[in-house]
Amino acid sequence: MSFSSDLKEDLLHIAPTNPCCLLAQSYGLLLFGRGFSAGEVSLSTENEAVAQAYQYVAGRFCASAPRILRATTRKYKVEVPDRQDRLRVLNAFGYDGTERARRMNWSNIQEDCCVGAFLRGAFLACGTINSPEKNYHLEFVVPHYNLCLDLKKFLENNDFAPKQVRRNGLYVLYFKKTEEIQNLLTIMGASKFVMELIDVIIYKDIRNNVNRRLNFENANLNKTVDAAVRQIESIEKLQKHGLLSSLPDELREIAQLRLLNPDYSLRQIGDAMQPPMSRSGVHHRLGKLCDMADKLT
Repeated sequence: MSFSSDLKEDLLHIAPTNPCCLLAQSYGLLLFGRGFSAGEVSLSTENEAVAQAYQYVAGRFCASAPRILRATTRKYKVEVPDRQDRLRVLNAFGYDGTERARRMNWSNIQEDCCVGAFLRGAFLACGTINSPEKNYHLEFVVPHYNLCLDLKKFLENNDFAPKQVRRNGLYVLYFKKTEEIQNLLTIMGASKFVMELIDVIIYKDIRNNVNRRLNFENANLNKTVDAAVRQIESIEKLQKHGLLSSLPDELREIAQLRLLNPDYSLRQIGDAMQPPMSRSGVHHRLGKLCDMADKLT
């Protein structure tokens, strides 16, 4: 199963202990389904367990059980077929069936403790999350514009800052910041997945730091190699022109060390000299040799 499916399976096992939270969670699940009106109360989902949970929650308000249909090979559709049952569902959350737009009824989220329960229900109905090993992304795909605005306001009132986009005729509220995703998972009660997310973040951070260090070291190594090649070419040019033997002793010594040890760093060349010389001193003398060679035709 996907990371998103695993998360939903985990959320389904969270049973609200307070009646107000049970109401809020049920409301979130039903409100953000495919239909929530006198004409249609339904949900479309790829997750069989979510379909069964929706059937159970909606069925608590119905005279006859809602039905689950296998809409495609990948999706389940849950629907309340009887109009009177649909009105019973709507009435339970303060609607009378004459509403022209689907909007949130804020009275169904009575206490602070209900915020996480409501978001849990909404996420089960219309939420998805990417595996953090790929990228950080959590979203709510809302079927109606006004309902999307209501959810956005609700999230903002609870210190979240979702981004909004329209995709394939639907309205999407999404999060990409790891801190906000962690906070959302925490408030929904998915503590196990918060720890998994943190583990991935730490692993990625360590891996990125190692890669940056390796890239830095490789870049420095390339610079060292390029400098050594230029130094050797310069010394060989001086040698070709018969100037190497006439150099001052200190330059001749360092030229011979560089020719004999092409893979040495400046520090290693300095340590091999008698007496030893600092890295900056070696760099200065080799620079002199390169300047002399550059003046030759």
